[in-house]
Amino acid sequence: MKKVLFFTLLLTCLLMTACTKKEKKQVESPKGTESNPFILGVSPMSGWYGWYGIEGCGLFKRNDVSVKIQFFPVYSDSLTAFYSGKLDGICIAASDAIAPYNEEVDFKIVLVNDNSYGADGLVVHSDVKAISDLKGKSVSTEVGTLEHMFLLKILEDNGMTIDDVNFSNMTINDAGPAFIADSVDAAVLWEPTLSTAIAAGGRLLYSTKETPGLIPDTLAVNSKLIAQNPELIQKIVDSWFDGVNMLKARDEAMILAVCKGAELSKDEYIVMLDGVTLFDKSMNQQTFKNGDDYTSLPYTLQKSAEFLKSTGMIDKVPEDLNGILDDSFIK
Repeated sequence: MKKVLFFTLLLTCLLMTACTKKEKKQVESPKGTESNPFILGVSPMSGWYGWYGIEGCGLFKRNDVSVKIQFFPVYSDSLTAFYSGKLDGICIAASDAIAPYNEEVDFKIVLVNDNSYGADGLVVHSDVKAISDLKGKSVSTEVGTLEHMFLLKILEDNGMTIDDVNFSNMTINDAGPAFIADSVDAAVLWEPTLSTAIAAGGRLLYSTKETPGLIPDTLAVNSKLIAQNPELIQKIVDSWFDGVNMLKARDEAMILAVCKGAELSKDEYIVMLDGVTLFDKSMNQQTFKNGDDYTSLPYTLQKSAEFLKSTGMIDKVPEDLNGILDDSFIK
C-alpha cells in the first residue's frame, strides 16, 4: 500500500510539474503568437470594422502575426479596458487619447485608420431647414465628445453658440432613440446610429463631409509593448495597409469578411464605408506631419485639447502633444 501511495503521489507531482511548465511556457510565448495573441479592442465604427476583414481574409496570418479582436458594444468600456492594461491596443478617436495622456497613461498612437467623411452628422426633423432654424430648438449629443466639438463648430460657422439652442447632454446610445421618438428636435450622431435615425425619418442637415479631418480614428498601442516588440507592431500596421488597399478596391472577399465579423449586411456596410476616408500608408505619412489645418493630426490634437479644456473635460492642454504620436511604423 505504501508503494502504491508513493507512486500515486509521484505521478501527481509529475503531472502538476508538467502542467506548471506548460502554463509557464504559454505565458512566456512571444506576444503576437497563436498562444499569446495581440489583444485589439474594437468598437462599433465604420472604419474600425475593417479589422474584421483583415482577420477574415487572413492578412494577419500573411504578415505572421496573431491578433484577437475583442469587441466592445459600448466604446467607453474599451477605453477603460485599455487604460487598465487588459488590451494591447485599441481603436480610439484621437481626441479621446488626450485626457489619459495628461494622466500619464503610457501609450502611443501609431496609425490613423480613417477620418470621418459623413459618418458623423447633425440629423433634424422636417421643420428644421437650416442651422439658423435650430435657435430655441432642443439639440442633443454627449458633452466632451467629438460630436459635442462638432456641434460647437457647426454653430460657430453659422454665427451661433450653444446658448442659442436648448442643449441636452445625452450619450449617443440615448440621443438616437430620443430623436427618433421626437423627444428632441435634433441630434449629433455617428454611425450606425446616424443611419438608423435617418431611416426613421430624420434629415441629415450637416455632416463631417463639410469638415474633413476633424474626426480622425486611430490605433493606440501600449508603449511598453512597442519598446519590447516593435516588429509585432509593424506587422499589425502592415496588415492594416494591406486591408485598406483591398477595401478601397471594394474587394468582394474583404467586404464579405467584414460583414461576417461585424454582423452587418453588405448594403449596411457599404453605406457606412462611404462615410469614412480610409487612410493608407501615404495618407498616414502626410497626416502625421505638423500643419495648420485639420488635415494634420498634430493640429487636430491641439484643437481638440483646447476644446476639451474649454469644456472642463481636461485640466490643462498638454505642452507637447506630439509626444503621444509614434510615426515610425507608418514609414
